[in-house]
Amino acid sequence: MSKPDETYTLYSYFRSSASARVRTLMALHHIPYDVKFIHLLKQEQSSDEYTKLNGSQTVPTLVVQPGQGDKWNLGQCIAIMEYLDEKWGPQSKYGRLLPENAKDRALVRSIVDQVVGDLFPMLNSATLGAVTDFGGDKIKWAEKWSDKFLMALERLVSKTSTNGKYCYGDSLTLADVSLAPQMYTVLRFYPQALEKVPTVKSIFENISKLPEFVQADYKHQPDTPDELREN
Repeated sequence: MSKPDETYTLYSYFRSSASARVRTLMALHHIPYDVKFIHLLKQEQSSDEYTKLNGSQTVPTLVVQPGQGDKWNLGQCIAIMEYLDEKWGPQSKYGRLLPENAKDRALVRSIVDQVVGDLFPMLNSATLGAVTDFGGDKIKWAEKWSDKFLMALERLVSKTSTNGKYCYGDSLTLADVSLAPQMYTVLRFYPQALEKVPTVKSIFENISKLPEFVQADYKHQPDTPDELREN
């Protein structure tokens, strides 16, 4: 099968877990792309230029340039991942990261939704900034919601993981791609969080060591500050 006739530009921030999900999928499928950096703490996502690309003023944004026709933009990490997985998965050594079987696909999506729909919004920079602005303790906030949603995730993946290596069955899926970046965020604010969720911990320890996951994580990006960078 021939490779898709289109090129990509990814707007990304090193510590954005949503951006890291897309970077991970692109690494797994060996998708070439250019990258442009949006520094969230400098509010670059609020610029007029970027807002024209992504009205939500969030990262990531994927700009798609077809071989023929006009370029177009796609926001939201799940939409980006599913699009790229559909286009590039069939010729990847990992295959499609969303299963073909409807039941399996639905269960993988349920894990993705628990990570991205439940846990992620409670720990993203906008939410934690608002907690601080309103006089709250962002660490206690992170601990409370991490405990709640990680326990829910543990109940699910303890049933769906075959051997504690992957979220669903015994191979990589979009659930794993969604999980790993979020665990880095959790551990940043709550270092002991995974001690209560042994299956989640086992999965994270396995997938976070895979070369493509390392390549995409926050410690190995061109815009990673020197004090956070690992070789």
